[in-house]
Amino acid sequence: MVGSPTVRRVIVMVQENHTTDNYFRAMRAYGARVADSWPTTPNPPRGDPPHDRHAYFAWLTRGAAAHVQFDTRAHLRFYLHLALTGAFLENHCSGFGTNSTPNHLLLLGGQSPTLRNPPRDAPAPVWDLPSVPGLAEDHGVDWRCYTAHEQYPVGFYKQLRTLPKVLPSARFFGDAASGRLPPLVYLWSTTPVTEHPPENVTTGMDHVWHAVDTVVRAGGWDETVFMLTYDDWGGYDDHVRPPASEYTPDNVQLAPGPRVPLLMFGGRVKRGIDSRWCSHASIAKTAIQLLDLPPLGVERVDQDAGLAELVLAAPGTPPPPGFRQPIHLPPRPSHAPRPRPLPPSPGPAVPVAAVKLRDGRTLPPPNDVPLPHQPVPPRP
Repeated sequence: MVGSPTVRRVIVMVQENHTTDNYFRAMRAYGARVADSWPTTPNPPRGDPPHDRHAYFAWLTRGAAAHVQFDTRAHLRFYLHLALTGAFLENHCSGFGTNSTPNHLLLLGGQSPTLRNPPRDAPAPVWDLPSVPGLAEDHGVDWRCYTAHEQYPVGFYKQLRTLPKVLPSARFFGDAASGRLPPLVYLWSTTPVTEHPPENVTTGMDHVWHAVDTVVRAGGWDETVFMLTYDDWGGYDDHVRPPASEYTPDNVQLAPGPRVPLLMFGGRVKRGIDSRWCSHASIAKTAIQLLDLPPLGVERVDQDAGLAELVLAAPGTPPPPGFRQPIHLPPRPSHAPRPRPLPPSPGPAVPVAAVKLRDGRTLPPPNDVPLPHQPVPPRP
């Protein structure tokens, strides 16, 4: 339902550093394509696995990654409830196969000039990139970005960084409780509730639960579409290898990255396991669709199909349990349904494109983490 008059608000919630297999082993009993027999990890996890572009290359070529899973029912029960009562996008992928900053930028605007986190001992770069909040600003749609420390990651955007609509993440709760949330919201968290290893993942989940419950208590459940995702893979294994769509000059797959969780929920969101390939560009496109905004001008977003058809005309899903109330999960089938086949590749892989700026100029395609040159480009 594109440009739905029944949806008054889109909230994109971004947590950190986990794959779909790492978090959602319990969904296998309900028919999802997830592993369910790997070793379980303690909570909090013991360390922070490598997850930059070099670690991603090691995963692609040797399968090197943290081959463990969390006990979903014990440690992530609220998330399991959302996955079972909303849309579980089992083949959602991080935008690029690398770490945090590029993927945060892909969530905001579908592109990144870099494939790494900028050095912390130097001034942060600022780019005049188009973004979904900037598109909303240009077309009279109110928005807020509730950010982590030092406006991360919105501070990289020249158009956004000085606007009063970029606020500390703690401000979200007061605005939500008073019913002052605008039509477009991006919400990041701060330590220790980001779920970034070695943080306690249940503590991070409780933070998200509290945020959702605050919106529900203010009467926003039926009019809000929530999209909860993770910036990158965090160095954790996932048994599905997404088909290549873009690659760097060294012929190494760039897009999409490994699967990461995406839960889409709200009173009007269609329930079920969705098996399509999608990525962080799909989240940006869905926000544009639901808020009836024009194209962004970034091909990776504008050509994405989006997920707006998962939003129904009338509410049919009751709100989740109140914060820290008992969670009663749907019963598991007596026999786990067979997972759906993986969908076909969206198309041939192509070289990563130049980065488009708001004034029409371009920056070179991102290529600041060279890897061992491969003899041929990746195949889908």
